[in-house]
Amino acid sequence: MRKLSSLILAATALSLTAPAANAADAERNERLYDATGSSIAKVNRVTEAGDVLVIYKGKVRRIEASTLTESEGKLMTSLTKSEIRRLD
Repeated sequence: MRKLSSLILAATALSLTAPAANAADAERNERLYDATGSSIAKVNRVTEAGDVLVIYKGKVRRIEASTLTESEGKLMTSLTKSEIRRLD
């Protein structure tokens, strides 16, 4: 019974904690670069999930947090410009 209670408490504590830190913690107005190192745009907004919203080619594009990394002090996505253009 004690083990079950401990497991339930541990699971509850994990579910109440803040979302895990992403590989890249993006900030508003930080410059975003694509997979080739080309500049895309400045980050307009960062969602709670860590996704970033940028205005690219006149449209707001959501770049998923799973594609973001920090490389040599730059915020980078594994997406290319053509892939970003296809995002809604």
